[in-house]
Amino acid sequence: MTVTGGTSRFVSKKLRKLRWKPRTDSLQMSSDIFAIGTWDDESNEVSLWKTTNTGESQHLETVQLKGDVTGLTWLTAEMLAASTSAGTASVFKLEQHKQLSGGNRQDWTDLHGHGGTTCLAAHGETIATAGEDGKINVMNVRQRNPVKVFDKADSCSINDITFSRSTDILTANMRGQMKLFDLRSNKQEASSTYLLSNDQVSITCLAKHPTQGHIVISGGENGVLAVWDLRQGRHPTTILAAHSAPISEVKFHPDQPDHVFTCSQNGELWHWNGSSIRTYTAGAAPSTAASPWLSSEAVKHKVETTSLATQQPLPINSVDVLGHAVLYGGDNEAFYILNNIVM
Repeated sequence: MTVTGGTSRFVSKKLRKLRWKPRTDSLQMSSDIFAIGTWDDESNEVSLWKTTNTGESQHLETVQLKGDVTGLTWLTAEMLAASTSAGTASVFKLEQHKQLSGGNRQDWTDLHGHGGTTCLAAHGETIATAGEDGKINVMNVRQRNPVKVFDKADSCSINDITFSRSTDILTANMRGQMKLFDLRSNKQEASSTYLLSNDQVSITCLAKHPTQGHIVISGGENGVLAVWDLRQGRHPTTILAAHSAPISEVKFHPDQPDHVFTCSQNGELWHWNGSSIRTYTAGAAPSTAASPWLSSEAVKHKVETTSLATQQPLPINSVDVLGHAVLYGGDNEAFYILNNIVM
């Protein structure tokens, strides 16, 4: 894998989340608009940026938010959701492809107690938040009040949340557990619980395979990646030694899920090439639908990994990938775009 060309921009605020705007049609390879969310400042914000033909990034708009931005996700190419440590979630509807601050905004307040909202996920018009209070709220953008609440989803802080499918929510907690909640059920308890190890190592982040929802990769406080098959067993199918510090985020490439990207609290940004596993298994006539991440070869031969950037002295908190462009940033108060990534 090679990287040629890149750009950066100093924004004078620590970055917590960065997300490419989804493509508006399938013919597009990438997007030229992205959103960033800040944290650890007296005043924090979500801002919208646009990449230009010259490689520079143009600032489009900024919206101030109370508390740290803890989650940022696009519901559609025209709707952006954010969560904060003040216990809020907001959905902004873009106007003229570049404005967030119009009247088309939906806010939910007091969703969580002490520590506020720690994470956010979306599926269609449904968004879900979780918090340090172990509570899960499920909202629909068309309704003012939560449509479902799991008051005691967990007895400890929930670090991340994702939709494994439209009716299932998967959470990760500080005790190294993942829990699956069925939105169709009247039960408050998790339908399944998964355990990383007996050491209660905190799971810091989750990523769902873009086309196979039963495949999930988690990042740990100990820097380890774990691959899970939600259909089988209660433990990871594969453990991969990764960073030497907590993993901030893990991301599947949306179009080429054999490729995964991670960033860490010790300033590393890595690309994991799962297609290198396929070369080992090619002689065994594997199923074309099989994911290399579930293969035992992933451990035996180790996944080919590449560092995408010089290690930074401060944490890289967020990474996103779309087409051939990787977007990342963290506590050094700048965002970076790596273009023309060849996989």
